[in-house]
Amino acid sequence: MARTTGYKRRRSDELKPFRPHETQKTAMLDLRRVTTFRYDLREIMSHYEVSESVATAVVASVIAKGSRVSIESARTFVLEQEKQGAYSSEVSNEICNLLDRWSRYR
Repeated sequence: MARTTGYKRRRSDELKPFRPHETQKTAMLDLRRVTTFRYDLREIMSHYEVSESVATAVVASVIAKGSRVSIESARTFVLEQEKQGAYSSEVSNEICNLLDRWSRYR
């Protein structure tokens, strides 16, 4: 019959290997509630009567940037679109407020 030696614990005199510090947490879009965020964003676009082609592109880009890069990059994208004339400053203010409301540090 084979004999098992069992679990071998780490010796107490061994040091743990050095691990570098984790990266800084950044504000990003809360992915658990992304469908609600998308709904609110589309409501803003329809309330201010933004064209459908612009609204679709902005919604997709804001969600992608907010969930993968950071809230700051999504906010910068929204302000750039406002400067290009895609929509008014009221729309960009509403979107930035919505981004702040749905952000989370990760």
